[in-house]
Amino acid sequence: MPELQKLGYVQNHTWRSRRVAGGLRENDVMSRTILIIGIIFLACILTGLAAWYARRSGMVDRPGDRHSHVVVTPRGGGVGIILALFIASPLLIGNGDETWGKCVLPGLLVLALLGWRDDHASLSARFRFFIQLAVSIYLVACSINNGWIQGVGSMLLAVLFLVWMTNLYNFMDGSNGMAGLQGVFGGAVLFCLFDSAGQHNLALASACVAASCAGFLPWNLGKARVFMGDVGSISLGFVFGALLVIGVGNQAFSLPVALLVMLVFITDSTLTLIGRILKSERWYNAHKQHLYQRLIARGWTHGRVALFYQAINLALVVPGIVVAVNYPAWAWVMAMILILAFTVGWYLLIKRNGVLAQAG
Repeated sequence: MPELQKLGYVQNHTWRSRRVAGGLRENDVMSRTILIIGIIFLACILTGLAAWYARRSGMVDRPGDRHSHVVVTPRGGGVGIILALFIASPLLIGNGDETWGKCVLPGLLVLALLGWRDDHASLSARFRFFIQLAVSIYLVACSINNGWIQGVGSMLLAVLFLVWMTNLYNFMDGSNGMAGLQGVFGGAVLFCLFDSAGQHNLALASACVAASCAGFLPWNLGKARVFMGDVGSISLGFVFGALLVIGVGNQAFSLPVALLVMLVFITDSTLTLIGRILKSERWYNAHKQHLYQRLIARGWTHGRVALFYQAINLALVVPGIVVAVNYPAWAWVMAMILILAFTVGWYLLIKRNGVLAQAG
C-alpha cells in the first residue's frame, strides 16, 4: 500500500509539473504574441511620424528615369522599423545570450544612422561601403568569443556575404511593398528555424523584425505614402545577413537552408549585378534593370509584382526549406535545384520582358 500511495504521489506530482510547464509555455506564447502585436502597432505609428517628418523637411523621392514611381513620395519611413526594433531590444537580451545586444545592435545602429544621413543628403558610395565593411567585420569578429565561424577563409566569406546582403536589400527596395513583405517573410521563416533549434532569443528577434516590417506595410503597400529609404533597407539587409551568419555559425540551421531564406532577393540582385558588369556598365549607379523593375515597366502594378515574389517564396522556397531541414542529406541538392530553377526563370523572364534603357 505505501508503494501504491508513493506511486500515486509521483504520478500526481508529475501531472502537476507537466500542467505547470504547459501553463508556462502557454504564458510564454501569450506574452510573445502580445509583444509582436505591440511592435506592429508601434512600427506603424513610428512610420507615420517618419512620413510626416519627411514631408515637412523635404526628404522626398522625385520621379525619374531610374525610379519606378510617378509621384513625389517621402522617404525614410524605414526609421519606424528600426526604432521599433531598438525599443523591443531590451526584451531580446537575456538568459546570458549577448548575441543580439553585443554583436548585432551596434552594427544596426551605425548603419541606421548612415542610412538616415544618406536619406537626407546623398553620401559617397566609397564612404558607405567603408562603413558597411567595418560593421560587417565587427560582427564576424564576435565569432572569436562565440565560436560561430572557424577559419580565416570562412570569416572572409561571412564579411563579404554581410556586405552583399546589406546592399542587395537596398537594391530590391524599389517597388511598393517589396522590401516590407520580404522582411515579414524572412523574419517569420527565421523565427521558425531558430525556435525549432531551441534558440529562443534569436527566434524572438526574428519575429520582431517580421512584426516591424508588418507595421511598415500599411504605409507602403499598394499606393505608397512613404518609402523605406536607406535607413530601413540597408539596416534590414544587415540584420538578415547577421541572423543568417549567426544561425549557420551556431548550427541552428545549415548553410543551404540559409541561402534559401532570401533566395528570391539574392537571385534578382546577384544576376542583375553580374549582367551589368558583363556589359561594362557602372554597376554601382542607380538603374532599372532588376526583374521586378522590368515587370513594372511592362505594366505590372507594384502590388502584383510584390505578390508574385512572395508567391514564389510560398510555393517554392518554403517547401525547399522544409525538405532541407527534415532531410539534411538532401539539403544541398534541394538548394542547388532551386538556385538553378530561379536562375533559369530569371533569365527567361528577362528575355521575355526585353532590355530597358541602360543606366550607364
